[in-house]
Amino acid sequence: MVRLTLLFQNKRVNPTIAMKTETKPQKRDKSLVPLSREHHFGLLFCWKLRQGLKNGTDLEVLRDYVRYFWENILKAHCDEEEWVLKRLLPKHDTQRMRLEEEHRLLEAIIQLIDDGSPRNKDLFQVLEKDLVDHIRWEERELFNYLQSVVQPDELELTGKLLEHRHAPSTDNFQPEFWTKTDKIE
Repeated sequence: MVRLTLLFQNKRVNPTIAMKTETKPQKRDKSLVPLSREHHFGLLFCWKLRQGLKNGTDLEVLRDYVRYFWENILKAHCDEEEWVLKRLLPKHDTQRMRLEEEHRLLEAIIQLIDDGSPRNKDLFQVLEKDLVDHIRWEERELFNYLQSVVQPDELELTGKLLEHRHAPSTDNFQPEFWTKTDKIE
């Protein structure tokens, strides 16, 4: 608590006010829960990349993981989100356009990694940061926006259609480079 007090004294911020402005848990419409659940996989993917870089994992292994995750989880997830937004929002809606543009940027970074830039450690860090930022934006802003502008019955129908399209994701990549193993000699 002393460190927290010193931090706020140095920043000249009242800790009571700062605590009241914390991000509150989001109330998610049940129709968006399958997409929201998959965001956990995206954040876990980013954590694994960070751990791999921290552990000095061979960048070729990280490249293989990025390719695996894109082909088995992330591409289908992005396609589903775009399908949902095409159903619910007009073509020129700024939130829909932002989602589509950010998906294209993530795909471009992944393509750079896949096309022969695996030795560029910075690309993995850019991918990790951009994907975390994108997921946080979707969870905190985009989904709330959808819940505020789309009719509840339309959201419900979309959720039912999504259930039929949606297959649960699993991440079975090997080796588990994100775990630190001590070599026994």
